Parts: sequence; C-alpha cells; structure tokens
Amino acid sequence: MKTRLVAVILALIAGPVTIAQEHTGTVWVAARIDAPFFKEPATLPNGEINSHGLKIRIDKQPAEEWPKRSSLKIEGLDITQLHVLAVLDAKGRPIESIRFKFSSYQSTSLCMLYDGYQGIGLQETSRHTPWCKCR
Repeated sequence: MKTRLVAVILALIAGPVTIAQEHTGTVWVAARIDAPFFKEPATLPNGEINSHGLKIRIDKQPAEEWPKRSSLKIEGLDITQLHVLAVLDAKGRPIESIRFKFSSYQSTSLCMLYDGYQGIGLQETSRHTPWCKCR
C-alpha cells in the first residue's frame, strides 16, 4: 500500500516537470572552431580562436559572445512562440537575422551556425550536425 502511495505521489510530482519540459525548446550555437563552413582557419597564429567579435541574440535576451571552443546552449524557449535569432557584429549591430518557430521543425532541439557567406543555418539537431556537439 505504501509503495503505491509513493508511486502515485512521484507520478504527480514528475508529471508537471515533464509537461513543462515539452513546452520549451533549445537552440545550440556551433562553436567557431567546429563550424565547417567558415572560409578561413578558426585558429590564429597565436593559438587563439578568431570569432570576429560576433555575438548571438535570441528575442529580447542579452547578446552572448559567439562560442569559440564549445557549443552554446540557449534553452527555455517557448515552442509556441515566434522567435527572432540575430547575428550581431562586434559593436552589437545586427548583421543578419531570421524568424523561426519550433513547430516548423520535428524537434525542439535545433542547431544553428553562421558563416558569413551562406548566412544563418538552422536545422534539427541530429547525427548530421556534429558541429553542434549537443550535450
């Protein structure tokens, strides 16, 4: 009897957490060193990673520095809302932006990269996007 009561209580507690997780999405931003589409080497002669001072911003959130060595995880995005993802230059001015909804994809985990020539790439995280290194 006690075991069933504990199981029911755990199910009730875990239920809202599971539901809340299903209504949020994640965007992984590929690190500069792993992005395969830049036309120049990622590493400078002095060993530093060259990200050109780029920044990333989603919606009204504060801009984040472009990740250099490991992917950046932006989580807690509402999957029912339209989002604006912008790539900013070193001075914070927008270079390029896109609008997206998670409902346009089959996953709530997306991978984003930017190369300056082909623009912003946003696709579902999968084994075909190893540069995002989603962990």
